[in-house]
Amino acid sequence: MWTEFSNFLYVCFTGASLPASTLLVAALLYWLLSVLAGLDIDFLDFDLDVDGSPDVDATLSVGLVVLRFLNIGRVPLVVWGSLFAVTFWLVSMLLNRWMDDPATRLEWWYVAQFVLRNVVVSALLTKVFTQPLRDKFEPVEPNTAQDLIGRQCMITTSEVTATFGQGQVQAEGAPLLLDIRTQEGSLPKGSHATIVGFDPEKNVYFVTKANAEV
Repeated sequence: MWTEFSNFLYVCFTGASLPASTLLVAALLYWLLSVLAGLDIDFLDFDLDVDGSPDVDATLSVGLVVLRFLNIGRVPLVVWGSLFAVTFWLVSMLLNRWMDDPATRLEWWYVAQFVLRNVVVSALLTKVFTQPLRDKFEPVEPNTAQDLIGRQCMITTSEVTATFGQGQVQAEGAPLLLDIRTQEGSLPKGSHATIVGFDPEKNVYFVTKANAEV
């Protein structure tokens, strides 16, 4: 049994299987550390938006398209990387056994070609595996303007006019303090108003007297 295990380790850590096995061990160590230290799965994530010169932007945009196609950035990086590590290892081990010529498994030129092939196949398979997860990790923005329209607020400033005023809306947790405006007339402090519109450029909400016909 020990001989069989030694042979298995030899296959795992030689030739084209070496990078895949090393990456898999790194992924396993990461998740072990995450469990012990309580790391957040988002702490290694990065933003795919970049700024630079036109030439650099054109080059990077191609790379970003590839990353987005593979779902990198659309799911947490550690989730994508962990699935890729497992897939990369399985693909490398299976193709090493079934397809690669034993006579060339340790020759660096062939090893480089095998590794490149394994990376491409594994990346495409990882895209397939992560496809159902694309929208599962998208943050849900609470209290969007669309959600607030139709709700009531209480006037907290001396009055609300077409150019001035704030109101308070009850929400989960702390109340929201909004910049509000009337479209005509004014509303006194302490009265209630209904939010009927939003100006995204000025970031202000339009209100009318509560119970008035909108």
